[in-house]
Amino acid sequence: MANTPQQDSGIAVESRSKDVYRNCGTIESVREIKQDGEGSGIGAVARGVIGGLLGNQIGGGRGRSVATVAGVVGGAYAGHEVEKKTRGTQQYQITVRLDDDKVQTFTETQAPVWRAGDRVRISNGQITGM
Repeated sequence: MANTPQQDSGIAVESRSKDVYRNCGTIESVREIKQDGEGSGIGAVARGVIGGLLGNQIGGGRGRSVATVAGVVGGAYAGHEVEKKTRGTQQYQITVRLDDDKVQTFTETQAPVWRAGDRVRISNGQITGM
């Protein structure tokens, strides 16, 4: 950090130039972002078969047919949703308000150590501690 000594009524006073703080700021927020993955259809088919087999065990006659169809549809839907969640990604969006009042947003794939209110420096496009 560049400190420039100044004389003020005979007493040496240190002041910091405005540029020193241009890459420093405060964490405003850390937000977790979950994004569902794409389903390949394998989960839907597998769960649909299982649901159909279970539905087929219920009742008799027309009731059994309705239960089988409901089991296939419900199982397929559940399988598709489980597969999307399993293949999904998780990211963290970190918002920093710089000392010059500009706002920068960063996205990380690992849970950050930063919390709202932490003082940080931006160096080479990365958030670092002060």
